Amino acid sequence: MIYIYNKIMNLRSILRSLISNPVRKILAIIFAFGLWFFVALDKNYVYKKDIKVVYTNLADSLMITDSTVSINISLIGRGGSLLSSWAAPPKARCDVIDMQLGKNTVPVTNLMIPLGFPDLRLAFNTTSIDVTIDQRITRLMQVKVPTKGELKQGYSISDIVVLDTVSVTGPRNVLFNQDVVLTETLDIRNKQSSFLARVRIEDTSDLFEFSTNHVQIEVKVDKKVKRSFTNIPLTLIFTPDQRVSSEKISLDTLIVEGPAAEINSLQKQDITVKVKLTKLPAGEHYLPAIIELPEYIKPINSVPKTFKITIY
Repeated sequence: MIYIYNKIMNLRSILRSLISNPVRKILAIIFAFGLWFFVALDKNYVYKKDIKVVYTNLADSLMITDSTVSINISLIGRGGSLLSSWAAPPKARCDVIDMQLGKNTVPVTNLMIPLGFPDLRLAFNTTSIDVTIDQRITRLMQVKVPTKGELKQGYSISDIVVLDTVSVTGPRNVLFNQDVVLTETLDIRNKQSSFLARVRIEDTSDLFEFSTNHVQIEVKVDKKVKRSFTNIPLTLIFTPDQRVSSEKISLDTLIVEGPAAEINSLQKQDITVKVKLTKLPAGEHYLPAIIELPEYIKPINSVPKTFKITIY
């Protein structure tokens, strides 16, 4: 009890002292903290930090498709110098002027990292970084407009005409095998006549630069009609090592529907009926046919539904 009483009395004494002259006490605390901070800044410390990698001297005809974004380093030195590096972290600069197309591995010792203080020492926590370079090319692209919803009953899209030209700039290895770009999905719900619309190009990669972000389109709408075809030849796709036979050699009946103008001009040679057999084992197979038609024309019924095909 006496011990607790003495503690309470000491606490009261401290509080009384602070209340009696608070300004002097606060100044003393600030001075003590400043003295500690000054002493601390003069000691040596180790400061670990992820710093950004910046790539320089890239030719206009080239582009970086993949690269190391940041590296982890350790800075060793006086607290005052490290404080400045903490407030304004340095950046690692990587010169790519002499690099080859494709993936390049760069030792971290080749990076330029300005430290600003001669007493700071630098240690890397990795040995190298990677940067991939490709040629920059520009290609004209076909624009496809996906749709959602259904037109008013009895109507069909006959064509979607893109009224603007779209070119894409990007890495050669990606664009060389690409010739189509997509737009945002267009809502055609309950439409019954042709109309104009402005749609946004879908940005599928950070590596692409589009000549325009939007395109003007014309959606042509026509009345929907049906038409039937008979005796459409069947095409079997198989390897040279396979011997095959089919019970039927043609599709007996096919009913299609679509826009009136396209349906009326549709010819039998515009329709492909095929069965792919290349990955099937020997034996009897009952297989549906793949029916390929011009855009906006759909099959709604076919006879037979499957073909009996024998692979020897």
